[in-house]
Amino acid sequence: MRARALYGCRSATLALSPNRSPTHQRGRPTKTLQTPSRFYPHRRPSTRQLPSSNHRRRQTPVTTVEMAQERSGIVVGLNKGHVQNHPLNTPKTRVSRTKGQSSRRTAFVRDIAREVVGLAPYERRIIELLRNTQDKRARKLAKKRLGTFSRGKRKVEDMQRVIAESRRVAGH
Repeated sequence: MRARALYGCRSATLALSPNRSPTHQRGRPTKTLQTPSRFYPHRRPSTRQLPSSNHRRRQTPVTTVEMAQERSGIVVGLNKGHVQNHPLNTPKTRVSRTKGQSSRRTAFVRDIAREVVGLAPYERRIIELLRNTQDKRARKLAKKRLGTFSRGKRKVEDMQRVIAESRRVAGH
């Protein structure tokens, strides 16, 4: 009862009570004693892993879909699933792994749309800033318009590609 008064949660009482066995609830072990958050005493602390400092997301989408591997027969993991040796049951790539990868068709359609529609006013301004060697100002403008630093960075790189392409076309 003292643990419940200290930590304000039932799990602390269950873990510290002397007359209960470790598997008192239908074979399930008791919860471990966790100190509650200072601001939310009824919530458990987060167990989510934070990304390491050298962790970075993939900047450009991959154009080719990676080949699916055989199922491993294990319940968890990337290749989880029942092993099937039948020749017609070749593994397909999972739809959840194709997110963010642009296909050739969508890339082609977007390229045509870009040619027809042209650039947005803020994109023209970014190009103008890049031509006047104001990279930092261009990044700040892109970040302001698009919301996040990484999206702005990607947009500036894209606009630099557009400038290089226009120079190549003008040179020929």
